[in-house]
Order: sequence, then structure tokens, then C-alpha cells
Amino acid sequence: MSLTSVQADDNRHPSLSIMPPEVASNIFCQLSSFSDVFALSAVCCRLRDIWLESVNPIYHQIAPRSIPCERAARRFLVDQDGPDLGSPMSAKDVVRMVRNANVIEKAILQFEREIVRRVRSVTVDGLEYEGFYGPNVLKHPPTLTRTERTRFICSYYALWSLMRIDRSEWESRIQAMTSQELYYLREMAKLTQSIGQEEIVPPPMFPLEPPDSIHSINSGQSEKRIGLERRIGEQIQHNSWRFFERDAQDCSNNAKHEGFLWFVVLWDHFQPAVEDLVTHRSVRLGKPSPAIMAQYIWNNGFNE
Repeated sequence: MSLTSVQADDNRHPSLSIMPPEVASNIFCQLSSFSDVFALSAVCCRLRDIWLESVNPIYHQIAPRSIPCERAARRFLVDQDGPDLGSPMSAKDVVRMVRNANVIEKAILQFEREIVRRVRSVTVDGLEYEGFYGPNVLKHPPTLTRTERTRFICSYYALWSLMRIDRSEWESRIQAMTSQELYYLREMAKLTQSIGQEEIVPPPMFPLEPPDSIHSINSGQSEKRIGLERRIGEQIQHNSWRFFERDAQDCSNNAKHEGFLWFVVLWDHFQPAVEDLVTHRSVRLGKPSPAIMAQYIWNNGFNE
């Protein structure tokens, strides 16, 4: 349901503002986004009060279709000193989650402008790009696909959380991640932009270069992000030796042929290679049990 139709109905029927609360709450739940919720709640004091009193049931109806990767977004809210998972939320909490989602959407637009449109065209295991991006598509599209957006958003929230908390809290978070998540996170740590618009990053080394040139977009990382990237790499290596008794494999060389700059593990066409690298699938030695693989190495449900 769109807000326009609700507002038009309100103009014809002033009783909208005094209808039974359960009916008004149901109308809120049918809206397509929180922008519509905020606008409808501003129509009159009665509707604002209903929104404030029914925040949680309305949130649970709208959030899955309005806030991408809602579970990751909700976990990040906890790190912003928001309510614990499962605890009631306030209207201010919802506003903050929407703002966070907007920050990440802006990060995606910058990433698409600077990186995605430059991803190189290659064949993958004998398959053309159309095997991943649609019929007659012979290169990566200029924007992220749905599954790539999921990887980007979930990894961005995880990185943003780690950048907000104290370094002393990193260990438990990083050790709880699968190697798959760590590969995505390590690449996300190389983003050529401020994380959460809060991080202070060094200026470009060549500020007079043309906009969007390689030198001008590579603004560098803060000292904390450099330390975090190093720690993520150490955990990847630890997991590889713990479960496969061999060094972790590096994807950076593949970026020269199948990505851009150092970005490659996020792309759909590279996922078979990522799984092979992370799980050492080509190695014929003994492998961890499926339960261990899912908990520590590779989770097939990550991109859903």
C-alpha cells in the first residue's frame, strides 16, 4: 500500500484520524517503507500516537521488506548502544536503523561508481559471464547484483561494528566468524571510503589526479582499519592451519583478471573460486565434518 492512497483517503474521510487503533495499526503495517510510516505518523497526533504505541509490531511487518539484511542491521544497532536483540525497540531506534541503511546505500553507490563499473570481463571455468549475470551479458553489470548487495551490506555492517568497538573486543567477534565471512570482511576493509562516514581516512596521495582515477579514489585507511585488516588475515591463516594444516590461499592476484584493484571475492562469478580457496576443495586430504565446515569455514546460507 502506498502512502499517497492513504492520504487521499484521509482527505475524503477525515475520520481516518479517529478510526480504531487496531485498524490504523494495520494500515501502518501495509505500508511499503518506513518513509511512508514516518510520513503517515506526521498526519495528525492520533496517528503519531498509534505509531509510537505500536512500533514493534509495525517494525516486524515492514523491516524485512524495507531494511536490507535486517538481521545484520539489527545486530549493528546493539553496537550503537541500542536495545539488545529481542528487546522492544523505540521509534528512535527505528529511525536510527533507517539512517544506517541509508549510509550503506550511499556507500554502495560510491562503490558502484568507483569499482563495480570497472570489473574486468573474463571467462570463468569455461563459462561466460552470462552464466552468472543473464543471457547475452558478457561482463559484470555496472551495479551490484542482489546477492552481491547481500554480501556487501552484511560485511559492511560487520566492519562498521568492529570499527566502532574497542580493539579489545575484536577477538571474540572475529573468532566467531566463518572463514568465508572473514574473506568478505578482509576485502571490505579495503574500501576506498570512510566506514560509516565516521572514520577519518588519509587524503588521496595524488589529489590533483582526475576524479575517479585509481589514485584519486584510493584515499587509504585509518590506522585502526589497517590493524583490523591485519587481524582478520591472521584469523584466516589460523583457521586454515587449524582445519586443513596448510596456508590460507590469497585471492588478490585474481583481482587483476576478474575484478578491479583488489576487489574480487564479492562478485557472483567468483563465488565458485572463493569456495574452492576457502575450503581447499582441490586438496584430497581429510576434510572437517559438515557441521564443522558450516560453523567455522563455509556457510551456504550466508548469501540468502
